[in-house]
Amino acid sequence: MPRRRAVLPVPLRLAVALALVVGPVLLAGPAAAEAPSRLAGEVTDDAGVLSDADRSAVQQAVDGLRDDQGTQVFVAFVDSFDGTAADDWTEQAARLSDLGDDDVLLAVAVQDRSFSVSASYELVDDAQFADLTAAVEDRLRDQDWVGGVQALTDELRPSRTPQYVLAGVVGAAAVGGGGYLLVRRRRRAAAEADAVRRSGPFPDETTEQLRNRVGSGLLEVDEAVRASQLDLDYGRLQFGEQPVAEHAATLATARGELDRAFALQQELDLVETPDTPTEDRAVREKLAEQLELLHAADTRLDAAAADFAALRDLQNTAPQVLAGLAGRVTALRGRLPGEATRVASLQQRYAPASTAEVADLLPRAEQAVAAAEAALAAGQQAVAAGTSGQAVGPVHACEAAVTAAQTLLDGVGRHEQRLAAADTEVPRLLAEVDTELARLQTVPPAELAAAGGGDAAGVLSSAGAARTAAEQAFRTTPRDPLTALTRLTEADAVLDAALLSVDQARERTAKAVEQLPAALASARAAVGDVRGRLSLGGSSIGSSARTRLTAAEQQLTAAESTAGVDPVAALAAAVAARGAADAARQQLQADLDAARRVAQERDTGWGGGSGWGGSSGGWSSGGSWGGGRSSRSSGRSRSSSSRSSSRSSSGRRSGGSRSGGRRSRGGRF
Repeated sequence: MPRRRAVLPVPLRLAVALALVVGPVLLAGPAAAEAPSRLAGEVTDDAGVLSDADRSAVQQAVDGLRDDQGTQVFVAFVDSFDGTAADDWTEQAARLSDLGDDDVLLAVAVQDRSFSVSASYELVDDAQFADLTAAVEDRLRDQDWVGGVQALTDELRPSRTPQYVLAGVVGAAAVGGGGYLLVRRRRRAAAEADAVRRSGPFPDETTEQLRNRVGSGLLEVDEAVRASQLDLDYGRLQFGEQPVAEHAATLATARGELDRAFALQQELDLVETPDTPTEDRAVREKLAEQLELLHAADTRLDAAAADFAALRDLQNTAPQVLAGLAGRVTALRGRLPGEATRVASLQQRYAPASTAEVADLLPRAEQAVAAAEAALAAGQQAVAAGTSGQAVGPVHACEAAVTAAQTLLDGVGRHEQRLAAADTEVPRLLAEVDTELARLQTVPPAELAAAGGGDAAGVLSSAGAARTAAEQAFRTTPRDPLTALTRLTEADAVLDAALLSVDQARERTAKAVEQLPAALASARAAVGDVRGRLSLGGSSIGSSARTRLTAAEQQLTAAESTAGVDPVAALAAAVAARGAADAARQQLQADLDAARRVAQERDTGWGGGSGWGGSSGGWSSGGSWGGGRSSRSSGRSRSSSSRSSSRSSSGRRSGGSRSGGRRSRGGRF
């Protein structure tokens, strides 16, 4: 049903039409630049953009927020900020007007198309400030001056509930304000939904796009499973069960993944259209799981199809493949005697512990060669019988057996090379361990323990025992170089760790000895400086600075007393002394600054009867909007006695008007 458009009374329509015609002419003149100054009231319209009805609407919005929340809003419409940055202009105007922590200023330069909002840190946090200025800018961009003020007061309400109570032309502004809030709420919801989507899987695709992909994937993978089942059935008839066993397992896994994807689809079919970003996220996660399952199944089926293609190729080329395998099997059979002779030679030269690994290689290689010969014969029989498909299984078996036999026989040669390398490495390690043992014996046990290298006697004993065992294994006939190499490696690791700890400790000591004089001098100077400042400060210096100075003095004493015994510890204490002295100096300076401010306030009468603490502390009692205002004995109250209790009950702060600090934010519109 179309919405009925509100019809304004004839006189009011005439007034609006006249304003639309005459207004631009009146505003077309050059902008009058205005410097920041003390505001005369809550609503200042030096730019002349507010009609009487507009001013009433703005004042009503300002009054409503002040009465409900205790927050006072000041609005200034000027032609130009006189070349001053909007934030700077607003900050100066707020300072000149003695605005407090619960005061907010909106300044708009109409001709500059620039604005800024000034508020205290206590009243509005960063996130709220961003929302607030964005809301105001949206309305000012359309030259909706009343709406800009209303957006500001609405954002300052904790409930964020708009309260537009306007009449006549102002009623139309209220409709616009409601539309603005609706659009803004929708924008927020859309932004939240977009954030949820981007934090989840497939952030660059909408939920509908994911649904379409899943639908297509289910159909494609289901067809692929059916086609793979036909391939499997054909393969069993052509090649036998063994060649297609792996494909059967792959197909079973893919079918399970497809079934899981269909089960998820049944769950999604029962879900209504998501109403919230969280519900949409749950749907997207299930869609993403479906896509992962379908991708995995499709990948498996592609690999299986490639395997089947290879089987078909092998069926056609089985005679040629078998001929090549026959030559390799014959060559492996011919290698067996030579490798047996090599193994026997190794067993004569080396101890059983060094040849146990190679002794088992030859029997296993003989078994693999025999298996290759049997498979080769079975494949040749199938080809001779005209059933090349039945030769596929034996071909695969023959290839596997040939590979195994080749690896085993090559292992004999690799082990022989390993033994030869050990024969060379053991003498070198023996000499290295001897050198390290001799060096460690020169290190005082106390130094080794202090460096974290362990007990000197224990290290020397364990390393020496390992070295003796290694030499015995290597010098005995037949020798055991692998055991000797293992024991020497263990001894070398123990000795390296102990000596490294000693070397690192000595390096730290050398650096500490080099750096300690400068560190001590710096700490002494810092402590002496703080002592002198404290003696001048007298009773204005608090206990915190004195405590930190005491800590610095204690650290300095420790550094000086251990300098000749433990340079590393002395350096650490000197650095700590300098740090404690710096902290004491900072606290001492803060105490002096605080005492100086107190003295200045006492001398100038701050808080007594002038300046910020004067009779008004901000806005004078003669303001045109608040009539009969009382003076601020605490520098905060701005309301009449009839409203002061209301502010107190609503939690309005009554502390110093400038205690929390202010900041401004705005821009062009």
